[in-house]
Amino acid sequence: MALTKQRKQVLALAALVVIAALVWYANIDRVKGAPGGVTFHGDYTPINAQDFSIIFKQRGDAQKTVYKPSGRNPFVASAVPVVIPVITSKAAGKPRWPDYTVPQEVIVPPQLPWKFFGYGSLPSSGARQAFLLEGEDVHIVGEGEVVLNHIRIVHIGNERIEYEDTNTGARNSNQLEAVPGPSA
Repeated sequence: MALTKQRKQVLALAALVVIAALVWYANIDRVKGAPGGVTFHGDYTPINAQDFSIIFKQRGDAQKTVYKPSGRNPFVASAVPVVIPVITSKAAGKPRWPDYTVPQEVIVPPQLPWKFFGYGSLPSSGARQAFLLEGEDVHIVGEGEVVLNHIRIVHIGNERIEYEDTNTGARNSNQLEAVPGPSA
């Protein structure tokens, strides 16, 4: 007698129902409310937490805190300059503390070692180009270009060229110079 497909499925379902009933019966005696099969051994004694005044005081102190910025920008990698105040005393007999304040940097204007001897413009774009002389070499630069790895050409005028140091931001300019021509 061969079993049909439907009969095999009914027998398999009956076997699964019996297995599920056995698993349920085995777990029915566990303590309700215990998480994930944890059982308690012995009597449970709750902690003595009748005095909440310390907790409320700590929570109140935490709620009263106010954010006070230190003046440091978190987006800048450099440190905040430290300035130590000088304590001056009006009594002549007391020693004077040395001045530990940080001196301001003296920014030296950049120097362009090349001679500015002329300018021109391209008819297609209309942008001005400056002619700079380094010994016998001629460099043609435009506004916004960087020369010598740290000097940016800011403006090319009729009588002067203005430039700035990209490291310090200091600006300077050179006058138009006449280049001695070939002797005749």
